[in-house]
Amino acid sequence: MKIAMTPRFFENGHDQLLAIERKYYPFFEKFDCRINLVPFSGISMNQYLEKEKPDAVVFAGGYRLYTKEISEFEKQFLQEVLKKKLPILAICCGMWTVNGYFGGSLKFTDNHQCFDGAKIDIKKMIHYVEAIDLVNKKNYKVNSFHAKSCDKIGDELKPFLISEDGIVEGFYNIEKKIVGVQFHMENKGVSEDLTDQIMNKFMNL
Repeated sequence: MKIAMTPRFFENGHDQLLAIERKYYPFFEKFDCRINLVPFSGISMNQYLEKEKPDAVVFAGGYRLYTKEISEFEKQFLQEVLKKKLPILAICCGMWTVNGYFGGSLKFTDNHQCFDGAKIDIKKMIHYVEAIDLVNKKNYKVNSFHAKSCDKIGDELKPFLISEDGIVEGFYNIEKKIVGVQFHMENKGVSEDLTDQIMNKFMNL
């Protein structure tokens, strides 16, 4: 499967680069998916989709690199992707983009912020979610690296994973071919069973 993945800005002190987390490559390769980075400029979004013809699109995580400019870029790209009716997987702040596009909102959830910029608090990173739809209904272990979460869930998006403190950590829309998750399946701390089910749903949208 050919995946088009949205980029993030990364500043190294001298330059601003377009980048994605390296861990995405081996993660998606396990599911026989090839990643292609969506160009930020130089070609229209519609032309890119017509030329490259991806099988699906991933709105990537990486909230520390999730600038206002990237957010607006992703919303415009999402509009074109929806017109093409391509399967969508939205991860972490990619989920925020999709939620915002459909009229949702965000809120601060400091107790879900496990990374202070220097080290990770394992006790905050790992928690449990309850599956209420889409996947097998039971509790699963997930990770958390973010200071924000979805507050109001966007129109037409249906929750399927709820954290112990009531945060929606997964939503979907089968008709529009959308699956969104708040956590990072490419990182440690997510139940393998849950990851396999989510990827199976995404790849068969």
